[in-house]
Amino acid sequence: MFNLLAKGILLGTLLTTSLSADKVVISTDNTGDFLIAPIYIAEDDVCTEVKVFNTNTTSSILAKVVFRERIASHEVDLPIFLSPGDVWNATVCRNVNGVVSLTSTDDSNHPSAMQTLKYGQSLFDHSNSSNYRRADFPKSFVEIEGKEYEIKGTQKENIDFSRGYIEVFPIAQFYEGSTQKVGKRKLVERWDMLERGITAIKGLSKSGVDSYSLSGLVSFQTRKQETSSIPMTAFKGAHDKQLKGHAISYTTDANTEILLGKDKKIAILKLLQKDTLSFMYDNAGVDQYLNILFPFSHKEMQSRRYRITIRDMQENKYTMIFSPILKIDNELVCLSVENLIQLTRDTIKFKEGMIQITGLMNNDKVQLGKDQIASMIPTLSRVSTLGKQKVVINTTYISVKKRD
Repeated sequence: MFNLLAKGILLGTLLTTSLSADKVVISTDNTGDFLIAPIYIAEDDVCTEVKVFNTNTTSSILAKVVFRERIASHEVDLPIFLSPGDVWNATVCRNVNGVVSLTSTDDSNHPSAMQTLKYGQSLFDHSNSSNYRRADFPKSFVEIEGKEYEIKGTQKENIDFSRGYIEVFPIAQFYEGSTQKVGKRKLVERWDMLERGITAIKGLSKSGVDSYSLSGLVSFQTRKQETSSIPMTAFKGAHDKQLKGHAISYTTDANTEILLGKDKKIAILKLLQKDTLSFMYDNAGVDQYLNILFPFSHKEMQSRRYRITIRDMQENKYTMIFSPILKIDNELVCLSVENLIQLTRDTIKFKEGMIQITGLMNNDKVQLGKDQIASMIPTLSRVSTLGKQKVVINTTYISVKKRD
């Protein structure tokens, strides 16, 4: 009887531990097994430096970094190879010809991409020349004999990499048993073996990547000087199985449902499902920008609806509630706070205060569905002109909540 009871307690403990380990949560220490940088900027004088850290000091990590543009998440992805405690970094800039390029001299890049990345890879050219999601979208409607038909068109060229967001998908973890640096050639060989479907590799974790193994940072720079930075949003429990074959190839699109699994994708969307955000502003919103990322939509012509309330700082003596419902488009939205304040037609009364956006709902079949609460990561940034140059002087996450 005692043994049966002990076994029952042990089994219950193991099940609880397993369920807990598999549950997706937003990290509170900026480390995890899946990362999202909610915004990067490559406009005017502003560049963005991207860093991905392997915070695991006894394991090597293979990962896939994905740059997605703001309209419908057209992508450019590349593999990275991190020794224990290693860091990968790259920079996204727009040059004088208006070309947004990714540049990196890091030895954690794949050998086949080293030379291209050294001199800069045009994100638009790379994405536009690939076979990635040549999306159809509702172009117009026609009525024939009383029935309405949808005419579709292709809008592959509707791509804007001047702003976007970044995802870091873990691919594999190898227990090294020490903190010693592992040769990059060996890591590339491991990647190639996994791509060929071979998993009999010494040290390979078959249960995914530990939930404390990755961390990331984006920093905004002018003349190669950092002026602001923000950590990537990290998730724990998002990667719990080893993938292999075509799915992990650096020539294959980074499909969230394949790389993380449909259940994990839904869990992340539910964690980010918020319909209300609030933030303080000053100076009538001048040089202040609200950025909202709606991840995992990946669709042309998507939109969402919301309401906005603007309150002054004098115990809400002046309150402006805008109706009817407003609409915003695209996967990454950038709203000028100054333009929002000008809607009040009285920038003196509303020079300082609080803005609340409520009722953020999907108008299309994206994320968790049409007419469902949007899943989002909002940030507030200040972009000022110092001398003749644009400088990002601050970027912060915004308080969000889901209505009761």
